[in-house]
Amino acid sequence: MTPDIEQISSFKSDKRSTGISGLDFQLGGGIPKGKSMIVFGDALSGSDLFAEQFWLADKSGESAYLILDNIAKDGMTEAENLSISELTATMKGEWVVVDSLSTVILKFGIDGAVDLLTKGTEKIKQNGGNILFIVYKGVHSPAEVARITRYADIFITLSENLHGNEIERSLTLNKISGSDIPKRAYPYNIMSFGIELSTTGRVV
Repeated sequence: MTPDIEQISSFKSDKRSTGISGLDFQLGGGIPKGKSMIVFGDALSGSDLFAEQFWLADKSGESAYLILDNIAKDGMTEAENLSISELTATMKGEWVVVDSLSTVILKFGIDGAVDLLTKGTEKIKQNGGNILFIVYKGVHSPAEVARITRYADIFITLSENLHGNEIERSLTLNKISGSDIPKRAYPYNIMSFGIELSTTGRVV
């Protein structure tokens, strides 16, 4: 049975844009509102570009981008010297970014990172906002990665493989709490403006 216009409108209203049009298309309009999201990849995977595109999807400019391990751009908040409680207090808006949770783990340990990922996100999530955390591959132990994977609502992996003289990059949605998980990995390119996702995918 085909859903009526009211059902479709309600469905879209429960989603928030990722800032990447190809990914929004694959997810039927974006990610579910009120969820925390981890983007997992190495330092050259484009995870920072993903995070910035997500943040810039808030056209009001009212969402916080907390940057702990790089130079802050216009509108971002330098958060290198903030405590866990101060990081939590600085979160605001509906497209919040913490760049990166890896730095939080290294500075405050895995327990501090889990507190930020759970208790620290409660208010934003209750108000229907989303929080994106960058986590760098190859920096943490398997046990640490397992813990943050368990507590995140959405887990996205950015991977790359070398085939001959070509780099093949792919985005995989490993976890979406309360939703079906696509059985496909989506090729993407790193462009001057950010990540561009293909509208095709391959079965995983």
